[in-house]
Amino acid sequence: SGPEGTMRGQLLAPVAMAQGPSQGPRRRFGPLRGGSALEGAAACAGCFGAVLFLLFASCAATLGPNEYGITRSFVSGRIGREVVRGGLHVMGPFSGFLKFPASQVTLRWSRDSVDHPPIATRTGADPQDPDSGGQPISITCALQFEFIPSTLRDVYLAFASFEAARQRFLLLAGNMVSNVAQDFTPQAFWKDRAVIAEKMLQQINNTLWTQGGVVAKRFEMMKVDFAGSFEESITQVQVAEQQRVVNEYEQQVQQVVQSIEVMRADNEALIANISAGAQADSKELRAGATRDAFHMKQATKARKYSELQHVLAFTPGQMQEYFKIKSVQGQGASGKVVVGLPEIGESAASVKHG
Repeated sequence: SGPEGTMRGQLLAPVAMAQGPSQGPRRRFGPLRGGSALEGAAACAGCFGAVLFLLFASCAATLGPNEYGITRSFVSGRIGREVVRGGLHVMGPFSGFLKFPASQVTLRWSRDSVDHPPIATRTGADPQDPDSGGQPISITCALQFEFIPSTLRDVYLAFASFEAARQRFLLLAGNMVSNVAQDFTPQAFWKDRAVIAEKMLQQINNTLWTQGGVVAKRFEMMKVDFAGSFEESITQVQVAEQQRVVNEYEQQVQQVVQSIEVMRADNEALIANISAGAQADSKELRAGATRDAFHMKQATKARKYSELQHVLAFTPGQMQEYFKIKSVQGQGASGKVVVGLPEIGESAASVKHG
């Protein structure tokens, strides 16, 4: 102890006095009965659950609804023969799935595609220009293929992964498109494009099935680009062809117009003939009516003058004088009339004799 012990006692004395008189050593109690057993059981259960979870996790694998799976051992690298699709599957320990899409896979050859740019190839020779060797073209197209469960294991063994298989199919299909394009003339690509696309699909399907074990389902040519000069010449040819068709239609229209004019002239001639005949008949009828009216009028005048002569007892000479007077009266009403008269003596003598 020494000076250090003395100093320590001086420092602890105030604290001991503040706490009161010493109560002696405290009694220690042991643990409750059975506590050590419960803790051990809980620890064992937790370890067992963890082992079961790890075992289940290593023995179970999941697949999406549109995924195929091929079993593979992560220890031995052995590839199973069974192909399953979608769901939760219980497997052996340290095993998993090699996943491939079960839906149709799309390959695109276009400028905005990450797969491949448009396919550059040539058409077949033009019959009108056999020495041309075809025209350079760029084909923008798309293909959809599908994995078959029965051949999926062989696909993996041949290509080792889905991406490698996809790149191989992209190359094979592009080659088939290029080869088939050379069997058709440039004109066929805008006249018979559906026929070309169907043949390309057949050739692609045959190649992918024999060399890749997959089936090509759909193929579509979305765009075909020719060289600028060739497209311009084709456009000019088509414009000339359309103009020829338009001219033919205009000729047909003119023929119809001429036919209408001929029919109109015929109708106008017929109308003129009918009108002339009607006018002739009208004049004839009017002339006949005028003649008949004149005859009736003259007959009526003659009858009435005869009655007048009978009533007045005129002689023929007197009647002549009467007609002269009537004529003078009628002409005098419209103007001056110069009348030559016989001498007065002769007139008186004639009156006396009458």
